Amino acid sequence: MPQNLITSVKTEIDRLKKEIGQRISELASLKDGLIKHQRAYRLLAGGDTKAQRPGKKRGRARRTTPANWDSMLDQLPSRFTVGDLARQAGARRKTSGYVRQVAVRWAKQGKTKRVERGKYQKVQQGKSRATAASQRNK
Repeated sequence: MPQNLITSVKTEIDRLKKEIGQRISELASLKDGLIKHQRAYRLLAGGDTKAQRPGKKRGRARRTTPANWDSMLDQLPSRFTVGDLARQAGARRKTSGYVRQVAVRWAKQGKTKRVERGKYQKVQQGKSRATAASQRNK
């Protein structure tokens, strides 16, 4: 008796797998038909003719507005850390690596001076880069 039960369960599993496979291919066929009809509708309505499978959004991610780094520098205190800058830029969803690159770029441009690792100081706006460099060497 247990052998018949095992056989019947195995048979039912095979039948269900076969039916699932058939339904999957039927669903793919229906999706393709939907795409064709959407394309025809868009063509008749004068819209975009590129149709996509439903449920899959393709394309580029939504872009945020570019950050105005100069205004962020103005809002920071005279001595700041990379963490302070990251909190300031946090609303713009910038990565910590990118924020560090901005801090290094400011130092190279002479807008800031690196005090120690991860800590920066603003350079007075009236001073030129050469003046800031000469004071750094003293």
